[in-house]
This record gives sequence, structure tokens and C-alpha cells, in this order.
Amino acid sequence: MNFNQLFFSVLEEQNVLKTTKTKPIVDAIKNRYPITFYYSGPRKPKKDSVKAGYRVKAESVALGLSKKGNLILRAWVQPPSTSKKGFSQHGWRTFILSRMNNVEVFANETFDSKRPQYKEGDDNSMSVTYVTADWTKTPKTKPVEKPTQIQSKPTKVQPVAKSTEPTPIEPKKPEEKPQSKPEELPQPKPEEKPIQQPQNTDNQDYEVKRKELYKAKQTDFINKQKEIGGNIKPGQGTRERFKKEVEKELPQPEVEKKPTINPEDELLNESIRKIKHLMFS
Repeated sequence: MNFNQLFFSVLEEQNVLKTTKTKPIVDAIKNRYPITFYYSGPRKPKKDSVKAGYRVKAESVALGLSKKGNLILRAWVQPPSTSKKGFSQHGWRTFILSRMNNVEVFANETFDSKRPQYKEGDDNSMSVTYVTADWTKTPKTKPVEKPTQIQSKPTKVQPVAKSTEPTPIEPKKPEEKPQSKPEELPQPKPEEKPIQQPQNTDNQDYEVKRKELYKAKQTDFINKQKEIGGNIKPGQGTRERFKKEVEKELPQPEVEKKPTINPEDELLNESIRKIKHLMFS
């Protein structure tokens, strides 16, 4: 390789490793962090097709270019990861980065054992190997700090000094003569409060059922989208469709009837208000 080829190779490597998608994967390879991602396809031709689904906590060890020029990842996967041919022979797989989605890096975990058939250094299936796992690093763990117990000194209770002074004798209060009560005026009868009608729980039950049915439709939508590798977040049109389907499937609650006021009670209350106005005005 001449100087120009080496120079362009270095530039290409730096640009590839610093994208928003590849940088977390590069960090996971170097530090031996497990990753979980959704992988889709290819589906054609059938003999070379790959089953779409999640690869759970894959142990990625190398990143580079395939012989066809695709950016690929070498990783060890095991159940419950999805696989068309299973894991009876071994768990080594290569994945095209453009087909990887929803990548999650577990930075609080590390894989510390080398899997069978693992070879350090450049990957022979790659035309260029950009990154490989660094087995010289050991995960750092912080020592658990024991809580320090603070011993509190017991406080001495000072005895209360007894007073030698005689207790003063309180003088007797003169007896109060009973006062003549004024003539009591007839008090108006208290206004009767209307009997509270029990709250209608039909609307509450309807809201609970509506939320549960809406959540079930949303869950079915997410599961179907995961199977086909689509977007699992429903848009505005999809959410409106959920609401219409829920309103069709659930019966509408009955409208709460307001209690009717007895005209005789209304006349009695009006008379009481007039009496109060004449007495206290």
C-alpha cells in the first residue's frame, strides 16, 4: 500500500468511526459492552435470507468492511436472540450496520470470557478491520463504602430543684347572681338541605374500559410493527383510528339525570327567606 492509499484509508476510517450510529458501537467493541439491536433482512434470495428480529446482548468483537464494501459487525449471539439456523454449531454472526436499528449499549456490564473459535486481531472475513475488542482492559469497580455509625452521647438530665416557697392561696371569686334571660324569640326553622343523589359510576366505568381498550389496541399495533420491522410509535392518524374504534366497540354511558325540585319545597324555602329578612332587617 503506497502513501496515498494509506492516507485515504486513515481518513475513511476516522469518518466511519465517528458517526452518530457507529460511535456507540465502536465504544462497545473496545470496552466489551454487550449490545441489543433489531436486525432486518435481507429477505431475498431465500437461501441467503436472515430472520428479522432482536439480537439480545450480543458480544461484538470487530468492526470493518466486508469484501463487498459494506460496513459489518462481528458478534457472538445466543438465545433469546432471533436466528434462522439456530445456535447448534456456534454463535458467531456478521451483521451489516445499515440493517441494524434500535441499538442499545449496556455500559454497566462487560463480557470477560473469549468465546470458542474466537481469533484475536484482524477478522479474515473483512477486507479492512477498523476496530477490535481490547482484552487488556479490566472493568473498574468502585469499592462499597460502609456507612459510618455516629454514636451519640447520652444527655444528662438535670434534676429540677424543689421550691421551698409556700404556694399562694387564690382568693375566692364572688358568686355571680343569675341574670334574667330575655324573652326568646321564635327561631326560624333551619333550611333543609337537598338530599345528595349518589354519584353515577357509569361514566367512571366507561372511562376505565375506554383506556384499557385503547391501550390494548396500541400494544397490538406495536407487536405487529416489531414483527415487520416497522416504526413502533403510532402517528396522529393511527391514534385517531384507535379512538374511533374504541367508541364503536364500547356502548355509550347513559346521561345522568338531574333531580327535579319539588315546587312545594321551593315555596317553603322562599317563605323562610322572607321571614328572616323581616326579623333581621
